[in-house]
Amino acid sequence: VGDLDGVTAEAALEKQRVELTRTFSDVLQAALALKGDWALVLANISREETNNKRVDSTSNKQNKGLPNRFHDGQINADGTPKRTNQAAIDARKLSRITAMCHFLFLEHEQIAGFLTLTVIQCLAYPDAYTCRRLTRICHRILETTAWHPRYTEILGQRMMSAAVQNLVTEPKWMVGIEWDMINVVRDIYGRLTLGQLVQPGGQGAGIQQAIVSQNPFTYEQAKTADRPLQGGGILTTPSDFPHQVLVSLPGIDVRMIRQLDEDLKRKRGAKDQKDFIRDLLRVAADEWSESHPIGDSTGALDRAAGAESLLHRGKADVEDIPEKLVTHSMVT
Repeated sequence: VGDLDGVTAEAALEKQRVELTRTFSDVLQAALALKGDWALVLANISREETNNKRVDSTSNKQNKGLPNRFHDGQINADGTPKRTNQAAIDARKLSRITAMCHFLFLEHEQIAGFLTLTVIQCLAYPDAYTCRRLTRICHRILETTAWHPRYTEILGQRMMSAAVQNLVTEPKWMVGIEWDMINVVRDIYGRLTLGQLVQPGGQGAGIQQAIVSQNPFTYEQAKTADRPLQGGGILTTPSDFPHQVLVSLPGIDVRMIRQLDEDLKRKRGAKDQKDFIRDLLRVAADEWSESHPIGDSTGALDRAAGAESLLHRGKADVEDIPEKLVTHSMVT
């Protein structure tokens, strides 16, 4: 980098890499309506659906009192007032959002392939800011393409491997975003293997699709398969790629994979499913850590210590109060 010395040049180059990956993730988020003006359209729709449910359940209470501009739809989800022609503007933006998702991932094979592979490679870049935003992009990709057989290997093998590797190796830069990455694993596993889909963004409980036939084993496709903004679809013929990724991990065998499938079908709540995946990956992380002991270095690429790692942090790690607690009743 010009006349800079080696250390300064490397630092400047790394800074540019960070800025590039962050800009890439922010631009892609805006294009997929995960941030910016387009995201506000989806937030308004979500808020209106929530308000409608609330009004239906408590209609008598809602009819009393002064009118509420927020409930009447005169205020955007971000608190700004709506324009007089806001409904027409939002309808056009919604059409563009849907068209953009379709164009980026389903219309042109080269664009879709290189873009998806770039996102998967960026998952391993050691920057928490970038990685957290890329997990949201991964959910949008899954919502748009999980039903398409051409994406099965890319999602079930490559994206799954990248997400699992981040969790099992437990790098320090991943501390704080492990649940986001586990949720990506859950979304991939559910859509490609178990016939389950979730709400947009990987939210909510798994929605189990009905079995259509046993030979070949197929699931009924979701009605929202062509509408990624409403949850997307699933792979009707289950793939074995996610199973292969998990069984290749140290300490994981076929029996444990079968048990995971049973647990995820038995309990479909988001917290329960993420806990099941966490417990399985903890076994692999323990086996991996034995062959890769933690060194003395404290860099971001080193493995997180037990207290930092989500996989090894206790479920009820509450520190004791440093001094004796004195209540009002004890004083009086």
